[in-house]
Parts: sequence; structure tokens; C-alpha cells
Amino acid sequence: MAVANRHSRRTDSYHRLDECVKDSRSIWIGTPSRRNSRWPRKTCAATFSPRPSYNIAPTQNIAVIAQGKDGHRHLTGAYWSLIPSWSSGKTLPYPTYNARVESAHVKSTFAESTRSRRTIIPASGYYEWRGRRPFYFSPEMESTALAMAGLYSWRRPSAASLWQLTATILTCPAVDGPATVHDRMPLLVPAGMTSEWLDPSIDGARLLAPMRKAGAELSARLHFHEVAPPEGDGPRLIRPINREEPMRLF
Repeated sequence: MAVANRHSRRTDSYHRLDECVKDSRSIWIGTPSRRNSRWPRKTCAATFSPRPSYNIAPTQNIAVIAQGKDGHRHLTGAYWSLIPSWSSGKTLPYPTYNARVESAHVKSTFAESTRSRRTIIPASGYYEWRGRRPFYFSPEMESTALAMAGLYSWRRPSAASLWQLTATILTCPAVDGPATVHDRMPLLVPAGMTSEWLDPSIDGARLLAPMRKAGAELSARLHFHEVAPPEGDGPRLIRPINREEPMRLF
């Protein structure tokens, strides 16, 4: 779907997983109920990891990494707009594809997920808008993936329905280069905080402040350039465009 709100955040889906989200434990792709009984045993709607894309928008399927209580990490797909377990409907009166790091731990929509249902969204980069002009943000090293901090929730409208995994991306006030484009930016997870962030036994509320500080340092080092409005898919979407000033005679 097209992004209708300039605060929406599209991502360039992961092509490589950063080493910070890999370890010796298993990472699998597929629906949780079919591949590992230690992940919550739920009969799930299709949540297979999305194929790589240069244009993923809210309400589409996005890749997420989460950790079960047994310590195993899982890579799967989730609906990009968090729907809390207590919600009877799929559509809330407010957008939930992003959650503010300043208030996620106290907002009823995100508080439970902040406590023990945290995730990482791996991506090669993301788009942000300055007015109607999109910019593409990516790591310094092309072989490195961004690890965006996120929250997840399980949704089941009725006893007869399948479970659906939903997720949101946390945002924080923009700094340095990103602040020249937009006043918000995705919260990035430093490699040294990955284990704590994914650990469901740790209350995430106490991680938000140090994560915000360390994540800002990562965001300040991102490369970015202006691109054409993203339509369709493919690597052409992240090609830089040059705006040349018109020649002035006087």
C-alpha cells in the first residue's frame, strides 16, 4: 500500500542478517507452531518471513526476530501494525506501526509488549520523508543490516480464529543527520544490547533509556541520500537522485 502519512516509515527488507542477531542457537524461518514447540504453541495464520523487498509499508508482512523463554531465537514474519491481545478488532482508531520509546512502557497498547514481547526487525535500510521528498538511510557498511527495536503481540479475534503475529517499530527523537530530514527515527539496537533486548525475562521498561542513548549513536553514523518516491520494487528505489540548482546569471 502507498504511504499516506509522512510519519510512516517504509523499510528496505533485510538481505543479510547482522551478526548481532545471530548466535549458536537455532534461527528458523516459518510458522512457529510448525517448527519449534518451545515457541508459544499456537495455531497460526501464515507468518512466513517475507521475501526481500525494497518497499515494505505498514500493514504488510515484515520480518521479525524474537526469543522464546527457552532462549531460542526465531525469525518469522509479522503483520506490521501491532494489535494488542485485548483488541477485538484488527483496526484501532490510531496507527500502531510505530511506538514512541518515550511512552511505550505506559501506553496500554504497547505496555505488555514492552515488558516481555520485544523483537528486532532486520533491514538493509529505511525511507524517511522531508515533506514530500523521500530519503534512504542505510549503515556505513553495505554488508551490515540494521537492527531496529520493535515490539510484538499475538492476536486472536475468536476461539475459532487462527493466531496472528503483529509488530511495531519503536521510534525516538531524531539526532544529527537524520534530524535534518525528520524529527523521528527508528530506534536501533546496538550489538551489545541484543541479548537483553530479546530476553523476555527482563522488563523492557528499564532498557528504554540506555537503548535510546546507544541507538542514537548508531543512527548518527548512518548514510543517507535523497531518492525518488518509492513505487514498485527493486534496487532502483534506493538509487540517489541529484537536485541541481538552476544556473543563475546574476
